Amino acid sequence: MAGYPYTSLHDLALKDIEWERWQRLVNSIAALFNSPVAFINQASNKGIEVLVASELPTTHYSPGGSASIETNVYCHKVVRSNSPLYVKDASKTNEWDNNPEVTEDNYVSYLVYPIHWPDGKCFGTLCVMDTSPTNYKQPFLEMLEVLRDVISSDLAHLYKESELKIESRLDPLTEIHNRRGFEEAFIQFQKLGNRLNRAAQLLFIDLNNFKKINDTLGHKAGDEVLKRFANVLRSCIRKTDLLCRWGGDEFVIILNNEDKVAQKEFIERIKEKQENDFKNYGYKEICFSVGAVEVVPNINCDLAQLLHKADNIMYSCKKD
Repeated sequence: MAGYPYTSLHDLALKDIEWERWQRLVNSIAALFNSPVAFINQASNKGIEVLVASELPTTHYSPGGSASIETNVYCHKVVRSNSPLYVKDASKTNEWDNNPEVTEDNYVSYLVYPIHWPDGKCFGTLCVMDTSPTNYKQPFLEMLEVLRDVISSDLAHLYKESELKIESRLDPLTEIHNRRGFEEAFIQFQKLGNRLNRAAQLLFIDLNNFKKINDTLGHKAGDEVLKRFANVLRSCIRKTDLLCRWGGDEFVIILNNEDKVAQKEFIERIKEKQENDFKNYGYKEICFSVGAVEVVPNINCDLAQLLHKADNIMYSCKKD
C-alpha cells in the first residue's frame, strides 16, 4: 500500500485552493520560527505528500515529493494519531533511527499539527523542522496551531463550495438534476457523443392529470406524485443516462443509446413501473406523455432546439 485513501490535491488541480496564500503562510512560518524548513503536507494516495514547501535553500523537499506509508517519517505518526507532535531532539530516542528525515537530512527537531478535513479526519500536517534541537515556547506552539486552523478553514470552505455547487444543480424535491444542472451536464454529454460519434435519445416527459391531483388533493399530494415519479425514472435509467426535472411536472431524460427499439422498451418499462407504483397509493389516473428525438452527433443542434422538437411531439401524443 503506497498511501492513504485520498486523492492528491495536486492531481485534482483545484482552482479553489489559494496556493499563493498557503505559500506565503509557509514562508512566514519558517521565518518566524527561524527554521530551515516548513511544510504543508497531505496524507494522500501517494503517502505523505508535500503540497507546499518553504522557499529556502535549506528546504530539501519540493512540492509533489512523497514518502510511502511504509517509510518511518514523522508525519505518519501524526496522521495515524490525529494529534500534534513535538520532537525536540530525535537523537534522544531510537524511535526515529530509520527516519530518512533524520538520517539523511538531519532534521532532528519536528513540530507539527494535524490539518483536518471538515469531518475531523486528518487531511495532513503543518510542520516546522530544524537541523538543531529546539525548545519552542508555548506562544510559538499556539501560533502554529492557529495557522493550522486557517488551513483547515480553507479546506472546510472548499468542501462547502463543492457541496453548494452540487446542491445548486439538484432539484430539492426530487433530488435529481434541475434545469441548470442538466444543461451543464448535457454540454459534456454532447461533447463526448461528438468525439465518439455516438447518437443518443432525448425524452421529454409530461405527467397527465397532474393539475387534477393538485386541485383535488392539494400540493402535498402533488409533491408526493412528483417524488414517486422521479424515483420510478431513476430506477429505470443507467449510470450513463441523464435525468432532470425540467420544471413543474416535466422531466427530461437523455438515453445513452443509439437504438430506437431500446428507447421504446425503456418507455414501456417506465409505464409498467409507474402503474404498479402509483396504483398502490391511489394515483391511478396519473399517466404520462413522451416526446422523443434523436441527439445526432456532430450536428449543430443545441439543447433548446432538441427540447422544442421533443415538446411538440409530446403534445401531439397528448392530443392523440
